[in-house]
Amino acid sequence: MDNYIKQPRWKKVEYSRNQIIKAGKTIKKECTPAEEEKALRIIDNWRAAHAFPLQVIYMHLKKMASSNNNIIVAQRLKRLDSIVNKLKREPSMSLWAIQDLGGCRFIVSSIDDVYNYSDKYRNSRIRHIFTKEYDYIKNPKTSGYRSLHVVYEYHSDKNDDYNKNMLIEIQFRTHLQHLWATAVETMGLFSKEALKAGKGSEDTKRFFALVSSLFAIQENMPTVPNTPSDIDEITHEIETLNAKNNYLDFLTSIRVITKMEEDNDAKANNEYCVLSLNYQTHHLTIKRFKSSEIEQANEYYIGLESLKVDNQTDTVLVRVSSFNALKKAYPNYFSDISEFVAIIKSYLS
Repeated sequence: MDNYIKQPRWKKVEYSRNQIIKAGKTIKKECTPAEEEKALRIIDNWRAAHAFPLQVIYMHLKKMASSNNNIIVAQRLKRLDSIVNKLKREPSMSLWAIQDLGGCRFIVSSIDDVYNYSDKYRNSRIRHIFTKEYDYIKNPKTSGYRSLHVVYEYHSDKNDDYNKNMLIEIQFRTHLQHLWATAVETMGLFSKEALKAGKGSEDTKRFFALVSSLFAIQENMPTVPNTPSDIDEITHEIETLNAKNNYLDFLTSIRVITKMEEDNDAKANNEYCVLSLNYQTHHLTIKRFKSSEIEQANEYYIGLESLKVDNQTDTVLVRVSSFNALKKAYPNYFSDISEFVAIIKSYLS
């Protein structure tokens, strides 16, 4: 049949709760190569098994956004190195309880849309169990991060295979909040400062906290703790830091020299994409997989993660509805943050 579509082969959980918890504990401490290999195998299976719950929630969000072409919906599985680093960074963190192994981004135009769509999803006919909400818009992090995070535990009345404490995090954020977050990721990648983890120079962290407050004022929302609430004070301090460190020129130069490699005969359309950015050579590679090839996509993803050389590459497995949506949802991988730079310059000028 010409119209036959092969269905994805979704990974299932192959280990018990105790084995998963033990693997998380093992990776935090000194262990033998054999112990590490076994722990990573369990961690990866636990992560890969989140693909199906993630897909179910992603499709619901995508349907919910279908009437508004300005909304971007994307999904991603957490990178293996990010999982390991998180476990090592937070001694009390359990692998079983990590809430963002599978994550969705829901990017909208306004603050009202953030809360309206979050409520709309929660009040829809879902069976998933609402777990937690973190409102970093009304209560911004000191780093400047702003977004609404809502965590659900996947649940199905028809299939019990994935009713295993599989947590999916939905990030509802505005376009401005998204621009800020991806600019931070881009700066962190190319300057080799772990800004997302709260590390990096004090000047750089201060610069992004101030920019976040600038955006918060634009959205009529609370500013970041320990930053001015007056827009003139904020812009003056941003201008001083930028004159000293040339942040805007640095970010602009990354965008200009970044290369992108992709197939010329197709564009991502409801496909899985593995993005691999080498921030030494500024070379981005995109590998596409059909929606039915999640297993192959995950195997390719794992292979790239295992081939990292001196931590020079950053790789992620994502799914979006179109190539244009891919670029908008993950501009840090394309290093296209020209809009972020333009907005700041408009205030400084």
